Amino acid sequence: MENRIKTSLWVDAQVRTCFAADMPAFVLHKGDAERGGVILKLNRFAAGVQLFEQSMDFDGNKIWRQIGVFSEEFERENDMCAAEVVAKKRSFDPDIWVLEIEDMKSLYELDAPISEF
Repeated sequence: MENRIKTSLWVDAQVRTCFAADMPAFVLHKGDAERGGVILKLNRFAAGVQLFEQSMDFDGNKIWRQIGVFSEEFERENDMCAAEVVAKKRSFDPDIWVLEIEDMKSLYELDAPISEF
């Protein structure tokens, strides 16, 4: 049996941790509570927006895949482009969760490595 935390519990913990660190976090879309995937939108405002998707490597370890980087030049357009990427992902997987973290000071750290592939 696989040792895995429920997605809803992981998301709730992230929201609480972020709020405690003065980083507002919002669930933009709820997915499957037990085993849904996660898209993480890091909104760093003037520093841009980054999108990550939770995944697994070949050995079954948790990783994050970067699925979008939007530069710091156009804040409003960055948000719109990120929303398009998220909408496309959700059209393929309605069970996916979408979590946005407002990280103005670039303090948020992912809980697993970022995949190079």
